[in-house]
Amino acid sequence: MKLKITTTQDGAPMRLAGALEIHCIEAARDALLNHVERRQSLELDLSGVESCDAAGLQLLLAARVSARVLGKAFAICASAPAVEECGRRLGVAWLAQPN
Repeated sequence: MKLKITTTQDGAPMRLAGALEIHCIEAARDALLNHVERRQSLELDLSGVESCDAAGLQLLLAARVSARVLGKAFAICASAPAVEECGRRLGVAWLAQPN
């Protein structure tokens, strides 16, 4: 399973779908960094994520920190059970908490 990343020019959230796992982290990281640099905020739709591992969760946490460092808002507008379960297994407080 691959990770599909969808971005638009109209300000819609960046959509991630498929496997948010270690084998796709580099491409996902590059897409997230590019996205946050071009926008005033980083809003993610994770509803299409079917699997997530520790590397995927770490990437989401790093994206939140990067947005904060750049003075930009970070939000997850839709999550997925796979992301929630990975966070629970790793004991990580949920990402959608306010900045």
